[in-house]
Amino acid sequence: MEQQLDELIGFLSSPRPDVRQLAATYIVDFSEPRSEYFNQLLNNIDKLVKPLLIICHEIPVAASKAMNTLVNLSTDTTVCRRFVDEDIISMIVRMITSSSCYVADPASMLLSNLTKNADICKLLTTLTVGEVPGICSSQMAMDQLTDVFVKGMDKKYNKNASYNFLSSVFADVTNYSFGRSYFLERTTYDGKLPITKIMVFSEYPEVIRRGGVDSTMKNVCFAKDKHKEILDPNETNMLPYILLPLCGPEEFEMEDMESMPEEIQLLGEDKKREYDPKLRSILLEAINLLCTTYYGRQVLRAKNVYYVIREMHKVEGDDTCIELSERAVQLIQGEESSNTKDEQPENDDAFEEI
Repeated sequence: MEQQLDELIGFLSSPRPDVRQLAATYIVDFSEPRSEYFNQLLNNIDKLVKPLLIICHEIPVAASKAMNTLVNLSTDTTVCRRFVDEDIISMIVRMITSSSCYVADPASMLLSNLTKNADICKLLTTLTVGEVPGICSSQMAMDQLTDVFVKGMDKKYNKNASYNFLSSVFADVTNYSFGRSYFLERTTYDGKLPITKIMVFSEYPEVIRRGGVDSTMKNVCFAKDKHKEILDPNETNMLPYILLPLCGPEEFEMEDMESMPEEIQLLGEDKKREYDPKLRSILLEAINLLCTTYYGRQVLRAKNVYYVIREMHKVEGDDTCIELSERAVQLIQGEESSNTKDEQPENDDAFEEI
């Protein structure tokens, strides 16, 4: 069988479209991580990547099988290193941003696997591709991915894609200081902060989209020198989007509520709290990170964040969330010393991926 599989791999590069497309429909079954032939495919990865990417532009059935094969293979972290190539990543980005690409969503999934590799994250933040009409006027890959994530939700841009997996790409990229810098600095083509475009999805119904957004918001909070901009209502104004998923139907005393961000006031009795404990913990981690600066703690106190955490804590059943809630309360409600008031923001490079 190994010899036949080698022959099948060779057929992927056939000059005849029907031959390579048929090969793509067969090879996907061997690419399952549990397959006994998975390692054989890994050993031939250099013969697979570009031929499969080319087939992704052909008839829908073959394109889908080819992309599924790439997604399966990219679950192996050693494979991701073989994708650290400007032409390959550009090809994937162009598939994602095409309004007619049949495999735009699986391509987003592929990219979310690949960005587990730091070099690919770095490449994405500097990569330029051709401008895409209907998306944005920028040639920067990250600008295009951010905008298609927003404009393409609910299949509004490409009838075959919802782009939810791109939020995982953003979360991976912001594990690094260069990725955080991208999301916290205004773009040259529209003057907006990329984080403000995606943070509005923190309560989106689809868990993959909002989960990646929550992680991205948490990660940018590692940029301690940017806490003022992150919390400024006239700049990033990210705090309401961290707090909204943590809020339930509880009513607050008027004097307590008046100091809270406007976006979380008078939410109504039908307000639902984030049901996924993992996502609640991510948002609580973001609050704890904002508490690492005196400025952050002062803002959280002024905005009465304590009362939001208190009400959540009353009904919280997850041990991790309980611990994070109590830690945040200690930081917000604790007394400041002269040392904590004079603390200086640390270099963001000190908070690389955790």
